[in-house]
Amino acid sequence: MREQARGYTGAYNVFVFCTRAGFFLPVSPQLAYKLRERNCFASGFASARVMNYSNWTDAEDRARRAERLIHERRFAEALEELRAAVAINPYQAQWHFLTGLALEALHEFDAAIEAYRRVLELEPEHLHALNHTGLALHDIGRYHDAIATFQRIEQIDPTFEACYCNRIRSHTELGNHQAAEEAFYTARLYRDQCPTCYYNIAVSLAARGLMDRAMYCWHRTIDLAGDDVHVRARVAGACRDSGRLEEARRHYQLALRMDATHVPTLTDFASLLIDLHRLDEADRRITTAELLAPMNAVVHLTRARLLVARQHHRDARTALGKALQLDPTLPGANLLLAQVSLAQDDASLAKAHLRAELLLRPDSARVLLDLSNMLLDVAEVRLGVACLRRLLTLEPTNVKAWQNLAVAECARGRHDRGIDACVRALELSPGNVAVQHNLALAYLEIGRLDDAQREVRKAIETTPRDRSLGRLRLRINLACVRRALARAFGRG
Repeated sequence: MREQARGYTGAYNVFVFCTRAGFFLPVSPQLAYKLRERNCFASGFASARVMNYSNWTDAEDRARRAERLIHERRFAEALEELRAAVAINPYQAQWHFLTGLALEALHEFDAAIEAYRRVLELEPEHLHALNHTGLALHDIGRYHDAIATFQRIEQIDPTFEACYCNRIRSHTELGNHQAAEEAFYTARLYRDQCPTCYYNIAVSLAARGLMDRAMYCWHRTIDLAGDDVHVRARVAGACRDSGRLEEARRHYQLALRMDATHVPTLTDFASLLIDLHRLDEADRRITTAELLAPMNAVVHLTRARLLVARQHHRDARTALGKALQLDPTLPGANLLLAQVSLAQDDASLAKAHLRAELLLRPDSARVLLDLSNMLLDVAEVRLGVACLRRLLTLEPTNVKAWQNLAVAECARGRHDRGIDACVRALELSPGNVAVQHNLALAYLEIGRLDDAQREVRKAIETTPRDRSLGRLRLRINLACVRRALARAFGRG
């Protein structure tokens, strides 16, 4: 027989896969021959795949080695071992699952989804494969499909907490923040203190501008799971968005002490240092990022920001060209090109770049705020107002956005809307002198002089030495004198 000719001597040196039982059965070479002779494979009793013992043990060894390599984060090597193991025995669901994990870690999300699909063919209710399918779908932007996958897990096992925890992320990306909170509180029923849940809901809270609550949740994540570069970078970003730049700098330093090669943190930190005018330090961070990720578009964008800060506009345009070549939809690149064009007195080109940025439908609060400011600078007031209203849809509590909206509406002659925006900004930030100044000016321009006097008086009580407020008060007082004279003349 063929099996005997290959040197099989033991009683159970041959394995056949039983499709009804769902696993390999050890059989003697004689029985395997009879099964094949009687066409049992075709009848569905057993697969035609016959595997000798040495191949089987080799596959098992490779799978064990791959699992160890995954724990060591050597994912490419693990993937090679798993592919070899699966080629010998494609009926092990766990091996396909490990393949998916390795592919996911290598950011090959479509291939990872395919690996998890093979797991589910063998074990349709493999909860971890379903969960990782949802995570991979989220990572390629298929948020609705990710949510549907997490809901499928809930139908199989409502106590599987991760299906609620990870659903928070997808709802947040879709702007469904109410659904994100519902998922968060449902997850708490099954696991009271989950660091991932706190992290995910913090992202949702930050997207709504609820920075204090977001910071609390990120600190809870650190308390429960220990410090982490991603969490610490999020905290730094929240501090930066709140205007606490020195505090943000300290958090970025802490993040980079944990992982000095984390490129997103390096670029974010470099951007902060540019805002702080610490340009040499920013240059060092960007150089490190360039060495680690020379093909990263964000790195080139950050380099361009530094060059603009140093007024090297020609070199900045070259860096931005590289960034857009690597990623034509990179948020902020056309905005910076518009800034460079304005610095070179080319307003028409600046407007073209601003419109290109608008076509990308940016959803970053920082980009939208900068974009609206530049649109107002080039007299594109209508588009600037549209940008600010989109920003306020994303972050209803953004004081700067309300303040700028007030200025833009007044510039369009819509003082009633401008005044409403000022009032909303003061509700969010009582005693904000800049907003009080704008509100008093708006009242002055529509002749509500008593209201203008009241607002400028409040502002001067806060900052009595502010010269701009002094000039505004003088204008209001002169307007009051003119009004009094007009009334007296009219009575005469």
